[in-house]
Amino acid sequence: MKQGLRFWPLVAAIYFCVCGGPYGLEEVVKSGPGMAIFLILLMPLVWAIPAALMTAELTSAIPAEGGYYVWVRRAMGPFWGFLCGWWTWVYTWVDVAIYPVMFATYVQTLLRLFGYGAAFDDRPWLRWGVGMAIIVPLTWLNIRGVKVVGKTAVGFFALLLIPFVILVALGLPAFLSHPETAITPRYVGKSAYEAFTAGLFLVMWNYLGWDSMSTIAGEVEDPKKAFPRALALGVPLVTLTYLIPVLVGLAFLRDPAAWTEGAWTEVARRIGGSPLAIAVAFGGIISAAGLFSSTLLAGSRVPFVIAEDNVLPRALTRVHSRYGTPWVAILVSAVFYSVFSFGKLSDLAEVDVVIYSAGLFLETIALLVLRYREPELPRPYRIPGGWPGVIVLALAPKVILVAAIVAQVQGEDGRKTLLVTAVALLSGPVVWYSRKLTHMKIARASEP
Repeated sequence: MKQGLRFWPLVAAIYFCVCGGPYGLEEVVKSGPGMAIFLILLMPLVWAIPAALMTAELTSAIPAEGGYYVWVRRAMGPFWGFLCGWWTWVYTWVDVAIYPVMFATYVQTLLRLFGYGAAFDDRPWLRWGVGMAIIVPLTWLNIRGVKVVGKTAVGFFALLLIPFVILVALGLPAFLSHPETAITPRYVGKSAYEAFTAGLFLVMWNYLGWDSMSTIAGEVEDPKKAFPRALALGVPLVTLTYLIPVLVGLAFLRDPAAWTEGAWTEVARRIGGSPLAIAVAFGGIISAAGLFSSTLLAGSRVPFVIAEDNVLPRALTRVHSRYGTPWVAILVSAVFYSVFSFGKLSDLAEVDVVIYSAGLFLETIALLVLRYREPELPRPYRIPGGWPGVIVLALAPKVILVAAIVAQVQGEDGRKTLLVTAVALLSGPVVWYSRKLTHMKIARASEP
């Protein structure tokens, strides 16, 4: 299955696993402009950088197909390795399902610019059908292999970046003349704490996924060097992708309540008129496609590797005779994404963050265990600061996650979301012991 993904396609794929442009970030501004900027700057420090540094060290030390699943299995044993792999696969069901929702949102926005957006009103099935329009071709693209997905990711990156470069270039003078439009708190009837917690999950979602591409390490050229370099470039690239357009946008769309899904087209219209609004809406469609394709690439390798260990059905290990890709695992993943795509972005994001964090917690434990048990393991990249640095890195994401969950359980909708998340997490042990029981029955039946 080795195809040799090169450095820049890897950077683009990591970018889309995490970001895909500022699309999906709009509702964070409802927390207040100043708080939105604060959250955008805080999350790299306590959430993104720890995950990226951990991924850089473990991928350079163990550049295996399956990534985080292999790390946790090696450090903690098959059961915990399976839980990490299963939970992160389940997280991709929710995560990738968000992108057809985004795709449909920006198709509707684009149609509205031409006077046809009302066709979606009161027709959720139509929005779902439009979202499905990206699943089939991008699933086929994934079956074609990592090189095709990587080259496409580079093209998608350029197409979504161009409208925002123009938006920033045209709008930056207005922001520089009135920078207070972005730093004024304006919590809109909220306390500072309420404003902080209101946008927390959505910003966390926009900064997660740094470990995703570790699952294809076996298909990357020189992964021991490529991953640390790509991650080091990715964190500031993603941060600037969020920060600069929001700063400029706030100079033109000052009402926080107006920052809803699709607000970037209104910002673009005010800065550059209808042509720029159309370009930004089209960029949203491209963003959703890039996010879906790259995350499907990363997520589909997890069931494939777990099935190779005979924990999931062996059918998931089938490789395409021509392209050498795990086509059954890709198709099964795409089916789950289709089912979950019938939902709201904000609801999906909350579930997404908690499930992802469960897997990230096990990865962090694996980092600590491997540092202790295998100190001589070659690590081309090593997290600086020794044990104090590693411990601080391990604790920072947990602190911010606890703050987000505490805020969430205070509302009825949040408690329902956590209940759904708990069921998803419990499915891991259920599947593990069910498979073990099945294997035991088969073994007994085969005895003479």
